[in-house]
Amino acid sequence: MSFVHRSALAASLTFLALPAVANAGDAIRQLSILSRPQAAQPQEYQAIQLMAQEWKKHGLDIKIQYILTGSGLMAAVTSGQVDAATNSVPAGATAIANGLPIKLITQTSTTPKKGYINVLVKKDSPYKTYADLAGKTVATINLQGQFHLLLKNAIGADFNAIPMSPADEPAALEAGRLDAIVMQDPTLTLAKQQYPNFRSLGNPTAKLPFTLPSAGFYSSNDTISKKPAEVKQFVAALKEAIALSAKNPSLARRVVPKFTGMTQATAKLVTLPVFDSRITPGSVGPMLLLMQKYGWIKNVPAFNSIVWQG
Repeated sequence: MSFVHRSALAASLTFLALPAVANAGDAIRQLSILSRPQAAQPQEYQAIQLMAQEWKKHGLDIKIQYILTGSGLMAAVTSGQVDAATNSVPAGATAIANGLPIKLITQTSTTPKKGYINVLVKKDSPYKTYADLAGKTVATINLQGQFHLLLKNAIGADFNAIPMSPADEPAALEAGRLDAIVMQDPTLTLAKQQYPNFRSLGNPTAKLPFTLPSAGFYSSNDTISKKPAEVKQFVAALKEAIALSAKNPSLARRVVPKFTGMTQATAKLVTLPVFDSRITPGSVGPMLLLMQKYGWIKNVPAFNSIVWQG
């Protein structure tokens, strides 16, 4: 079974579960991981290499592939190139509601309402509130994903959302090409340290009246149909890892320096997501209604059309 990881932190969660998978007699022995090798993000490439070495200790052969765009992750799942991919729940739900034949096989986390995600502006800018960014240019990592949704709700008006790598966002804000940026830990903590002339408007998640599903793993409907046992086994291992991380966050925090280059002391400043594999209509429903309000989806799909019920 092949897997594509969007972030090294998600990959680290999978690694935490691997001994249990191996002990269970898992038939999965070769994993394919797509990473982004561009010079702007050497940490991600480095992290995947580190994890490949660790996975090998557990009898797993890692095949590393490369990709340059976030949209390519879902394309790889849909085409059958890989069996699973990580992405934000809002981005995945938008894709599913618009006809992409995939399902969320497990949530990995929800978004904290303090720390973790911040909207950053330059200290000398006139922007004091989210509403001040109406009509302004803001980098949101991707379009119609978690950060775009959060900021659109917080601003309460239209703005110019620009997709941009988190590795490039701080320099673009510093150069004046952007009015604001949305960043997530651990890169948020690094940006605050490297650019002391930035200030935060806060975490826009606090403006939501519900808990926002943050990230998860997706598989295509075809993969789920053809490999139900493997998908179930993988999901069981992930849920074990998520529960372990929730019980002992230091396990997840310990891998942060490996793929960011930050010190352990700095890693302690990083806000971790809320590790939780449970996802309910109560959290997905309000999120979908917000997407419908903004015209991202025409109709609100049924819960079981987005979340796998296996």
